[in-house]
Amino acid sequence: MFSRAYFWSILFVVVLWSSSTFAGVLSVRGGSDLPYHIKADSLSYDDATKTYRARGHVTITRADQSLSADAVDLNAETMEAEAWGNVHFRSGEDWLTGTRLEINLDAGIGTLYDGTLFIKESHFYIRGAKIEKTGKDSYHVVDSRFTTCEGDSPAWEITGKDLRVTIEGYGTVKHAAFWAKSVPVLYAPFFVFPAKIKRQTGLLVPQISYSDQKGFRYNQPFFWAISESSDATFNEHYMEHRGFKHGVEYRYVLDAESKGTAMYDFLYDRQIDDGTADDYEGFTEDKVNELRLNRKRWWFRMKNDQDLPAGFKAKLDVDLVSDQDYLREFDTGYSGYEDSDSYFLKEFGRELDDETDTVRLNQLNLNRGWDKYSLNVDFRWYDHVITRKRRHDSEEWIQQNWEHVQNQESQSRQQQQNLPSVNFTGSKQEIFDTPFYFDLQSSYDHFWREVGTRGYSVDLHPRVYYPVAFGKYLDFEPSVGVRETLWQVEEYGNETTREEDQLESREIYDLKADLSTEISRIFNLKGTTVDKIRHAIKPQVVYEYIPDVEQEDLPPEDETTREEDGWVKDHFVSGIDKKNVVTYSITNNFTARTSERPKPDSETQLEGEQEQGSLPPKYSYHDFCRIKFTQSYDIVEAQREKNGEERRPFSPVKGEVEFKLSRYLDLDADAAWSPYDDEFTSYNAILTLCDRRGDYGSVDYRYTRDSSESILTKVFVKLFDPVSVYWENERNLKDGEDVKSVVGFKYEPQCWSLGFSYTDDRTMDEQEYFVEVSLYGLGEFGRGYKPDKVKK
Repeated sequence: MFSRAYFWSILFVVVLWSSSTFAGVLSVRGGSDLPYHIKADSLSYDDATKTYRARGHVTITRADQSLSADAVDLNAETMEAEAWGNVHFRSGEDWLTGTRLEINLDAGIGTLYDGTLFIKESHFYIRGAKIEKTGKDSYHVVDSRFTTCEGDSPAWEITGKDLRVTIEGYGTVKHAAFWAKSVPVLYAPFFVFPAKIKRQTGLLVPQISYSDQKGFRYNQPFFWAISESSDATFNEHYMEHRGFKHGVEYRYVLDAESKGTAMYDFLYDRQIDDGTADDYEGFTEDKVNELRLNRKRWWFRMKNDQDLPAGFKAKLDVDLVSDQDYLREFDTGYSGYEDSDSYFLKEFGRELDDETDTVRLNQLNLNRGWDKYSLNVDFRWYDHVITRKRRHDSEEWIQQNWEHVQNQESQSRQQQQNLPSVNFTGSKQEIFDTPFYFDLQSSYDHFWREVGTRGYSVDLHPRVYYPVAFGKYLDFEPSVGVRETLWQVEEYGNETTREEDQLESREIYDLKADLSTEISRIFNLKGTTVDKIRHAIKPQVVYEYIPDVEQEDLPPEDETTREEDGWVKDHFVSGIDKKNVVTYSITNNFTARTSERPKPDSETQLEGEQEQGSLPPKYSYHDFCRIKFTQSYDIVEAQREKNGEERRPFSPVKGEVEFKLSRYLDLDADAAWSPYDDEFTSYNAILTLCDRRGDYGSVDYRYTRDSSESILTKVFVKLFDPVSVYWENERNLKDGEDVKSVVGFKYEPQCWSLGFSYTDDRTMDEQEYFVEVSLYGLGEFGRGYKPDKVKK
């Protein structure tokens, strides 16, 4: 997987790491004022030359540095030392060894002969006939060899006859070669490279793959270190069947709370409408341009966090894509949907909309938090990908699909946009020194749409609580909420006799009562690890009441805001239905107490404990199981006139199970059972198993009656050291079809790895092959399978 040009980038990385870390090994650590300690079989001092002469099992130590050899001469004034015979110098976890060492212990410069340097952080072994630090930032290595492999016959190494480098400058190497075992793979008689410890502009590791839909793929990124606080990456992604996809990413960091990333990709897709002149015969030039416009595919996404004055913070999310299929077709790779989504979640804590969503949210959020209150201001804009694309389709296609286009266009223009939405909330808190508590929910919304009802609304909803405890057995918390809603319509979308710009209101109250208790028992197991388990049972009954109030003056709802078609269901002012519901539940919680007896420490033990030889154990607590059942009884439904329809006041019985016995077993499951149909309406379960070796497996099962049934299985097994295999399969059980399958293996010796995976994506009708070669310490070549974490 190597190319000659890429080899030089590898060599630059190797020399850069080795030279900068060598500086750390030979640097002064722990402070120059610390004393040296010298031990030897014999030690003499020459007053004329101010030199200590140590012979036999010599060790010189200071802080975390140590030098050992058969013989050492140390000048007490210059701190220059010469050591020979089994020389070993250690600094922290890094070390070097050789036949002879000349070193200035204070300045941290010196020369090692026939030596080996080991850097723990990158597990690098650097060998040379002569490894020399010639100045503050300059180095010279004769007959250099670099590898991360153990042993005298490494699986791979990079060699150079004569290496000279200056940190933050440039380096040269003569007769550079890359070896696989004893076989030379690449060679260069002379090479000049930049030696920058800081971020360096240059090529990054490419990605190589093949699929039947895109053909051979090569993705080469180029990194640009613009400044200490910003950088950019340019991607040139060649696809044999599709053409070149160009990408750019820009990142900046001002401080811990202010940062941003913007990404843009563009592809002139050769696989779409790739017609000849005859195919366009009879079309006007404008129509031909419209058809060709479909080949211009792109994706722009951006997230920003910004600290503002007065404790405010801003968050910006932008997500615009050319067409509804782009994200599914290009979901892998450096600039694919999966990597972009993972990056934004890791860096900003916010995901992108799902790759299948055709209505994508763009949002600006301003927020401010206090101890018990918070303020959020949102500007939300929903972009309708399909409708926006259809506006550029050819006239002929539009005429052939006129009804569908009209429906999509109508829905898009009537989509409600929140510009802005303001929410001010107060958490539950005590009212002065009284037994009463209150919380607050309030909002202001300005609703705008291109066609349809527009206007403002204000909603204020405070709630007052009065918690009461009946002894140690019952907790009772009644509460009452008052809700005031004001709205003003700027323009009605439909013909109406209602007056516009008229302020209207709705007042309503709601009641709630929460009654609960908890009983528990502690079981003494007297185990070596888990000694006690606490089982707590919490029955709970909650009553909720909202009266039936007249709401005929509410603005009309638009029929086009339908959730099932992907359109956001968000009305101007939503109606509040009458509510008279009793919800009862029972929750079981299991908590384990684990004990760990600390090792005796003679310096800190009490005298009595020393005699007994023991210390009080340390305890930790783990909630390993939760089981909950819930059901509601709707009094309104029970009193409803039948009118030929069966009353169903009882809701489905819902059950939830969370079981995490240890870090090796995790089960989450839920189900809903209908007492009227005598069957489950839904049930879902995720089971994850793993072990200390790194093997793991997971099963994610989902079922919704009359809708969907699927199962996702993932298995990763370490067959034997160093071979691992993995398999992933997603199957639509309702249709009896596989959705996506991945199978692969990985061979991982001590210092390199080889991986291969095959992906069959039936939703996109695409088969893909990936090969990954990794030389530990240098990077990866190609792109390998990365098992996803189970999403709960």
